[in-house]
Amino acid sequence: MSAAHPPSPAVTLRPGRRLVAVAALAIVASVPGFFVPGWGWLVAAAAVGLALLAIRDGRAAARAVAGVRARRRLPAVVGRGLEFTSTVVVSGDGPLPPLVIRDVHPADCLPEWHEAALAPTAGSGAERAVACRIPRRGRHAFGPVWVRLAGPLGLVEAQRVVECPGTIEVLPETFASRDELIKETGAAVLLLDRTLRSREMGAGTEFVSLLPFRDGDDPRRIDWRATARHGAPVVRRFQIEKHRDVIIALDRGRLMGAATGTGTKLDGTVDSALNLARVVLQGGDRCGMVSFDDRIRGYLPPVAGPRALSRLVETAAPLACDYRETDFQALFTELQRRVTKRCLVVVLTDVGDLEASRTQVAALARLARRHLLLLAAVRTPLLRRVTRTPAEDLAAGARQAVAFGLLRDRGRALAALERDGIHVLDVEPGQLTLPLINRFVELRGRNLL
Repeated sequence: MSAAHPPSPAVTLRPGRRLVAVAALAIVASVPGFFVPGWGWLVAAAAVGLALLAIRDGRAAARAVAGVRARRRLPAVVGRGLEFTSTVVVSGDGPLPPLVIRDVHPADCLPEWHEAALAPTAGSGAERAVACRIPRRGRHAFGPVWVRLAGPLGLVEAQRVVECPGTIEVLPETFASRDELIKETGAAVLLLDRTLRSREMGAGTEFVSLLPFRDGDDPRRIDWRATARHGAPVVRRFQIEKHRDVIIALDRGRLMGAATGTGTKLDGTVDSALNLARVVLQGGDRCGMVSFDDRIRGYLPPVAGPRALSRLVETAAPLACDYRETDFQALFTELQRRVTKRCLVVVLTDVGDLEASRTQVAALARLARRHLLLLAAVRTPLLRRVTRTPAEDLAAGARQAVAFGLLRDRGRALAALERDGIHVLDVEPGQLTLPLINRFVELRGRNLL
C-alpha cells in the first residue's frame, strides 16, 4: 500500500505578494529620509500601519482557511495502468476567497502531485478533477491536500493541511474490465458464458433427472424400476459435480519477477488467476488461493458465495515478488497439512535451471499423487527474443548459448512433469488467461476429480 504524507492541523502564515510589493516600495521610499527632515518618521508610521493591516489580514486568512473542508471522489476499483479520475471538492462554512490546492498522490501514482487555483462559489464550493494512472497492483491511499488562500487585503496568505482521504483498489487490467479480456484474446475460445450457463450433461456423477431412452444413450444407465413403472425404457441423467474445490497456487519467487513489457510475470499470473477464480465460482465450485516462494506467504481456504470473489481479490491483488528461490516442497507440505479432500491444484509458476527443476519436479510429482495438478508454466519473453535475434558479436553469441541452455532445461523439466501425470500448460504471460480457463473447463468436463 502506498502511503500519503501525514496530515498536520496547524495553520501557517506567510507574506503575500502585495505585502512584499508594499514592503519593497517602503524601502525605496525611505531613501529620502537621509536628506529630508521628518521623512523617516512618516515612513516609520506607514510601516507600523502596514504591520497592523498585515496582522488583521493574517487573522482573517487564518479564520478562512480554518473553515475549509475537502472531500475526494475516487472509483472503488480500477485496472492497473488504466486512467481514472481523482476529484477534490473544496467547500467552507461560508463564502471562500480564491484559493490554491496542492494534492500529493500516492508514490506509485502518475502524476505524483498537482496544484490548481480554484474560485469557490457561495454555498457550492469548487472542485478539481485530475486524470491519474497507477501502474502497480494493490490498495493505494490518497491523503490530505494543502490549501492556501490570501486574506481580504491580499497582504498575508494562510496555508493548512486539510484531511481528504481516499482509497482505490488497483486490479489487473483485464480482470477489472471484461471487455479488455475479450478484446485482448484473438485465439479460439471456449465460449465461457455459454459453457457456464449450460448444464454439463455426460459422464458426471451427480444425478439430475429421469428421461426416456434415446438412441445413443448408455444402456448401463437404464433405471429398471422406472422402466417397469412407465412401460418404456427410462435412463438416469447425470451432470458434472458441483461444489468441488479448486486451489490456485501463485508463485511469487525469483523467476516471476522477470519483466514482460506490461509488468512482471507475476502481474500476468495474478491477472489470469483472478479471471480463473471468477470462472470457478460461476461454475458452482469453491476456490481457494495460496501464495508462496521459499515458504508459504498466504493461504485462503476454498470459499464460495457472494463475497468469495472479493476475498480472493484481497488475497491476490497486493502480491509482489521478493526475488527468493521457489520451494515447491513448502507448497506440498502446506497443502498436505491443510487440504484433506482431493481437489484441483492450479500452480502458476515457471521452471528454471536443470538442478532446481529436478527438485521442483520431484515435489510436484508427490503433490500430483494426491490431487489433480495443472501447472501453468509462464515463459520469460526475453529468452525467446534473445534466441531469435541474430548474433552479431561474441557476447551476443554467448547470450544465445545461455538462453538456449535455459530453454532446453525448461523443456526437459516440463516433459518430466507430464510423464508424472501432471497437466502442463506452456504459454507467454500475456496470453495465459484464456488457455488457462479453457484447460480448466476441459478438465472439469472430463470429470477427473
